[in-house]
Parts: sequence; C-alpha cells; structure tokens
Amino acid sequence: MTKAGSDLPATVAPPPTLSPSGERVVAVTGADRLAFLDDTTTQALREAAPGTATAALVLDANGLPLLQLEVLVRAEDVLLVVPDALAVDAVMSLLAGRTFLADARFAPRDDTVLLVHGDGAGAAVAAAGLDVADGALAVHGEVVVVDARHGARRLLCPTAAVAAVAAALRAAGAADGDAGALDAWRVAAGVPVWGREVTAPHLPEELGLLPTHVHLAKGCYPGQEAVARMWMLGRPRRRLARVRVDGDLGPGWTTGTGRDEVRLTAVAPGAGTGLAFVPGDAAPGARFAGEDGAIEVLDLPGDGTPPGHDPAVRRRRDRPRGGDPAGGRPGSGT
Repeated sequence: MTKAGSDLPATVAPPPTLSPSGERVVAVTGADRLAFLDDTTTQALREAAPGTATAALVLDANGLPLLQLEVLVRAEDVLLVVPDALAVDAVMSLLAGRTFLADARFAPRDDTVLLVHGDGAGAAVAAAGLDVADGALAVHGEVVVVDARHGARRLLCPTAAVAAVAAALRAAGAADGDAGALDAWRVAAGVPVWGREVTAPHLPEELGLLPTHVHLAKGCYPGQEAVARMWMLGRPRRRLARVRVDGDLGPGWTTGTGRDEVRLTAVAPGAGTGLAFVPGDAAPGARFAGEDGAIEVLDLPGDGTPPGHDPAVRRRRDRPRGGDPAGGRPGSGT
C-alpha cells in the first residue's frame, strides 16, 4: 500500500504491546501508612490524596538506592508496586520490619502486573473499558489501572482476572509482547531498570529519577543529605543517557576510564539504541568510541526540574565559574 500521490510505502504504526512486567505488589494499611512512607522514602506522601499515583525510592545514608517503588494511594490502603520478588523481601525487611510504634502494616499481594506500552497504549486500555486519567489511578472492579508514565498503562490484576483482562486488551488492539519488547520500550522511553541501572553506586540524579521519584522540599528521610548536597552543591560524575549504538555492542561494553568511563547497560533489540552511563557533563550529540564501535548521546532522561525545588535558590553549579556577579562567594550559599 502507498500513500496518495507517493511511491513510498505507507507507514503503519505498530500496535501497542501487552507485556507481563514481572512486578509484584505489597499493600500497606493502617492509620499511619502515609506518614510512615513519607518518613522513609524520597517522596512527599503525607498529604497524598486517594487516586494519587507517584513513585519513590528508599535510600541508604549515602543516597544509594535500596528500593524502587511505584506508590498508588487508595482510600483504604497504599499499593506499592516493586520490581520483583526479591524487592518484596526488601520491603518487608527495610520497611515492614521497622515500623516501631507506627500503625502501618505491610502485606504482599498475589497480583499479576501487566504493562501496556507503545503508541496508542492509553487508547487501547480505554477501549477495553479500563481507562485512567494521566498521572492518576483508577479502579475497575478488582483491577487497578495506573498511568505508568511515557504513555504506558500499568494494570494490577488478581490471578482470576488476568485472562479476561488480557483478552479485552487484545480485542482493543494490543498485541502480546515478550521480555525483548518490554526492554525495547524501556530503552526508547529512557526508563532505568532495577538491578541493571538502578543500583549502587548510582545516585538518583545520575539515574534521571529526581523529577519522578524525589521531592526536594519534604522532610527528613534516609539519604536526604546526599541528595540535597548533590543537587545544590555538586555535579553528577556520570548520567544515564539514551544513546545511538554503532557497531555490534552489547550490555557491559565500556570505553574510557575514571570520570571519562562510558558503560552501556542495555541495547534495544533491532533498534540501534540503548542506555548507557556517560560522563556527567556529556550533552546530546557527544560521541564515545572504542575499538569495536561507538555510542552517541541522544538525550538525558529525567533532565528536568524536580518537584519541591525553589527556583529562587541559586545552586552552586548554576553560578558562573570564577565568581558570583551578584556578590556572593562561590559556593557560599549567599
């Protein structure tokens, strides 16, 4: 088939893809559930309203990630979506085991988590009768549907409902995808994966997670000092970038050393793109070559202003090198 008036083949957009995500779910109940999660994670949750869908991290004292969470607030509970079964164990150890006198109770759930991603994902989910507003969550019977960012939708399904939900999504135009299709979407969207990119020694800002997972104006939590120090006074030594891959390169490929080291963490099957950690001062267009290939920076995921940042507060990294024309000493905070 060709476009009218053209000899070029018409471009048909691929259908949205339906993939089991492998994620697991933990429910948090009790009168202090939001206050406890506010105290222990990077996200401002104390006043979160039912229907809120956001994300958070649990950090160690040095600001390194111990847990990555999707946080879904309902009237009766909070649902934590975590990457895998090992992360459930970490939730029960790091959070459930340290509530002390707080009224916050954690219980793993037996949900299957489906992700609908790619062009038209939101429309397909809505056509299946499972619509959700951008940035929110919705409950359809026993199924919880949430905006998963980057145009995707996440569906939390009880085991008995998975087959019917999947059939409705296929009827609405979604096609089944495997782990490769899910990874290709994650690379295209610049989504870092737990245990691959989201791991020590990488700080939240290096991962591009500040705009989605961290609130800069909330109260104290483990690792807050490291996050604030980097945001106000430092410069990330490295950043996660979406890159073009030239050559037969795979995850683990490196070039350069020290601060100039580049490490490829993921390659989208057949797409010629990937994710890589690059020097912190690298900009789109920067190219890094080795003997067997090269990568070029396309963009830096999460390169935006995090919630809670006061634009009137001048960071040291934003000041001109060699002094502050406004009269403050470099790095003085004045």
